[in-house]
Amino acid sequence: MPLIYYACNCGKSVSKFFRTAKESPSAIACMCGLEYKKQLSVPSSASKIVIDNGFMAKSVEVDLSIIDSNEKNSTKDFTKKD
Repeated sequence: MPLIYYACNCGKSVSKFFRTAKESPSAIACMCGLEYKKQLSVPSSASKIVIDNGFMAKSVEVDLSIIDSNEKNSTKDFTKKD
């Protein structure tokens, strides 16, 4: 049962459990008259990535600076000398 987070432009936020992520609506009504919009994820200083070596997959928590560094290096052309 995934926990889905919603936020409204009025500043309120709410989280709800759903049976599956596909069943969760993209927006729900807020008491202020606006709508709560579905958030992609909870802001945090760390993120989880899945490492799969073909034999066993493992979810690992990684610092965002490492993810940014890996993204920069993946687009860098290492055949050229600086």
